[in-house]
Amino acid sequence: MEELRINNETLEESKISSLIESELKELGYLIVQVKINSHERALQIMMERISGELNINDCTKASRVIMPMIESNRLLPDNYRIEISSPGIDRILVRKKDFIQNIGNQVKVELIEKIENKKNYRGEIFGFQEGYLLLTDAKSTEVNNKVKIPIQNINKAKLVFSDKLLKL
Repeated sequence: MEELRINNETLEESKISSLIESELKELGYLIVQVKINSHERALQIMMERISGELNINDCTKASRVIMPMIESNRLLPDNYRIEISSPGIDRILVRKKDFIQNIGNQVKVELIEKIENKKNYRGEIFGFQEGYLLLTDAKSTEVNNKVKIPIQNINKAKLVFSDKLLKL
């Protein structure tokens, strides 16, 4: 079974994702995010290696495989460029494994539907259990400042840049 990937892609971005996802997986990569930046006339594809660190050669290899697919399916207007990159140090979290690997790190979470009258949370990840992100709410003044967020209710989750991330 394919693991859920949190995304807030447009229909066009979703078409591109669907087209290239299996091909990238065969090459050993996972899509993190696909975004069309119409202002800069760029298709931005954020990806990671299934195992190991992503490098410039990986980006080149992926680009050579997916560019013809995107062009032949006419999914972008002319004069668009494709940018392929890693998610970076303060990455977005899109899969269960991302949350588990970042237990103890600070994250900003934007929800689809409110929980406890809030749509935005910031805090430390203290676990991931049965489809729920377990978060310590940094802005809560309550003694029990823990919140349990269903992964299906997450629109976007992004690590907060910190010295701790630099030391990883």
